[in-house]
Amino acid sequence: MPLPSLGQWYKWYKMIIGKSMQHVPQGEGKVYSKTYLRGYYNDLTNKFLGSNGATQALDEQGIPIHWLANGECVYFPTAVAQYGLGAYDVWLLKGDREAYNAFLRCADWLLNDQDKMGGWLVWSRIRMTQRCPYSAMTQGEGASLLYRAGLETGDVRFNHAASRAIDLMLKPINEGGRARYEQEKLILEECPHITPSAILNGWIFAIFGLYDGVLVTKRQDWREFLQNTINTLEVELHCYDAGYWSYYDRAGRLASPFYHDLHINLLKVLAKLAGRKAFLLMAECWDRYRENKIFCVRAFITKAYQKLKDPGEGIFVK
Repeated sequence: MPLPSLGQWYKWYKMIIGKSMQHVPQGEGKVYSKTYLRGYYNDLTNKFLGSNGATQALDEQGIPIHWLANGECVYFPTAVAQYGLGAYDVWLLKGDREAYNAFLRCADWLLNDQDKMGGWLVWSRIRMTQRCPYSAMTQGEGASLLYRAGLETGDVRFNHAASRAIDLMLKPINEGGRARYEQEKLILEECPHITPSAILNGWIFAIFGLYDGVLVTKRQDWREFLQNTINTLEVELHCYDAGYWSYYDRAGRLASPFYHDLHINLLKVLAKLAGRKAFLLMAECWDRYRENKIFCVRAFITKAYQKLKDPGEGIFVK
């Protein structure tokens, strides 16, 4: 069993004391709409504002940067999209002009970083060994940011880039996309593992991006894909219930406390967007798990064991 690196121990320490920018509190979005494009569905404002003394490191142009365990400084498209979406909501809530400028800087960065396929290279940047360079979560969040930039600026380049991101996300995995089609089912995969993992939070963030695409373009084929993947998640949702906690993915990895709370908030929003009571009922069930001290202790011990057994690869230390 491989031992965790010093960088991984440091990351877990920051998570526990609440100093990790990758794990700032994220509730339901504060200014989103079900019927038209406005604020984001998940509350990412702390990505921009900081939380509990933790702040996002930026380069000289104001773009988020991170450091790997080996000391390498990297740009991570998912983090850029989240920082930009958080800044956008801060602008909507407070009229903060610097937040608006940060939002547009991140949108410009994503526009320029997008490759000819319509994707953002994710895994190679953090030295993770994956079969595919793309992530459904990144494609969805990147599209969400770019559609909002198009809304605010009127620049059609943002909308075109966002739609290219969704098109790539919806391509089958064997064609380089991030969509796994299984008969009538559609799963949007965050990580391209050889064994399908169907990470729950990444799937829902990808759904949010597709939802935005339908709001903006009114494309009927995308609307059908959206209904398909929502139907699939509703059918598969019980597979993420451990009976005392939520699973992070379909591979049996338990969610950390941060991701368990994130799952609850994402499902509450999705219940409103999709009009599906099943999502709300599961969110309420997982809320009750969180309030049970015995369940919390059991989940912490199980998750700690899983992390020690498989620390993972390619992590940020700050």
